Amino acid sequence: MPNAPSGYRISIVDEDPLRARKEARELLAEIANADPGAVLDIPRQRTSEGTDKGGLSVDTIGVLISAGSLVTAGVQLWLSRVPQRTIVARRPDGATLQITGKEAREDDERIERFLAGGDQPADGREGDDGDATAAG
Repeated sequence: MPNAPSGYRISIVDEDPLRARKEARELLAEIANADPGAVLDIPRQRTSEGTDKGGLSVDTIGVLISAGSLVTAGVQLWLSRVPQRTIVARRPDGATLQITGKEAREDDERIERFLAGGDQPADGREGDDGDATAAG
């Protein structure tokens, strides 16, 4: 992410790119006062053949944040409101944390600890982008 102002990215995980974009805008509105530099991160829309949803993939819609304590608290609060919502947080060092709203409710400081850059990802997983593989 060479043009990311802060290097911290919260990606919205959703099968429906339109719903993911809506949720990214909701998150941005939630944290805008705490992080005026936060921006919506939606790359230029590509049209894919055979789809009527604009061709965005689920990992392209997100919000770039500064990761200050008020901002991370806002992200945690926003996420915990909907148990089935899932996000992927990425630190500048490449480490990632995938967390659901239910998990955010159970541990209300997990995102903050992760973005603070502890020795390991807060979920114990490595941040190599290769946790899941696609068949075919």
